Amino acid sequence: MKSHFIYIAILSLLLTGCAPRVATSFWVIGTPAYSDVPGYRIIQAEGKTRHCYPVEAWCDGPWADTYHELHHHGVAVESEKMAYRIYFDKKQTIDVYCKRTPRLELAQSFWYPNDSLLAEGYGDDIIRVSGTVGVGTVKYWHDKLHHIEDVGERQQWILKESSREARIAVSDVDWTVPDGKEDDPETRTIVNLAAEYTMKAGHRDMRCDVRVSKPIEGLCTGVQTIPAKKPAPDSDTAVIVLPNGLLLASWGTDWPVNDTVKYAKETVGLGVFIPKKFAGELVHDQQNNLCLLKLKGSISKEDYSPRYIAHFYLTCVGATKENHPVATNAKEWYNYLRRWAKTLH
Repeated sequence: MKSHFIYIAILSLLLTGCAPRVATSFWVIGTPAYSDVPGYRIIQAEGKTRHCYPVEAWCDGPWADTYHELHHHGVAVESEKMAYRIYFDKKQTIDVYCKRTPRLELAQSFWYPNDSLLAEGYGDDIIRVSGTVGVGTVKYWHDKLHHIEDVGERQQWILKESSREARIAVSDVDWTVPDGKEDDPETRTIVNLAAEYTMKAGHRDMRCDVRVSKPIEGLCTGVQTIPAKKPAPDSDTAVIVLPNGLLLASWGTDWPVNDTVKYAKETVGLGVFIPKKFAGELVHDQQNNLCLLKLKGSISKEDYSPRYIAHFYLTCVGATKENHPVATNAKEWYNYLRRWAKTLH
């Protein structure tokens, strides 16, 4: 089992010709007036010319169009195998960018590779998340799936970046939990919520650490169906119970974007592993396979105040995008996920 992962790591090193690395990408869309800001770039994306500058953190109120304030719509992190971004809006969904050849790419493609980069074998976005959980997004379940919507302030950060590990985060200040009490000012539940995603060099997966200021029920995560809308006959989802936790998995084929002329369909596998102590009730709808998170009490080392925590892991494969995918069908993917989950805790 260990030899399988060692083989994959050695293969990645041979393909890249250098040590594994990670990097982050976080850009605010400005105007030409920002041209003297360090790191300022003119970026072509989504049919537009954007005047952008890099940041390490960004926050705004719920009235702001934070989704369109930022290039690639939120903070992103990549290893040489995979890249993920967090949408900076009520969805906060994790979206996926897959590499054909193992390498870092966002400093050149900025998530939107142009035709010349695509011709050079660059990767691209591979799933259409729509209003789903994507892969490993923290959402809320109360009779149905809810986005993190009624908040006082939204925040995103780059918490850490080194050659070996990077951590990005999204947080919601004064979030009114949609638990059926939100219409009553005296009983409604208001919390601070944070989700931190850590990616290590040489990995395609990430770890998510969830922190909440008060104990609540209903936080969930999971995987979307592929396609998200009108699942096709060859789409597949699975719940796999293991001694150390719970696997949620999906496999399917869909167009990654609305442009069905320029872009081809992508076959993708998604996976989320929740350790046993954090795995709660299974819930689902037509678009998502979800598990409620059991929060555990903790004490913050920084300020000694109580925190309620959980953690889980997420991963992905682009079966048609990658030159050397770890799986090419649902059965292979689920077997890969079982091996992967046994290394986690």
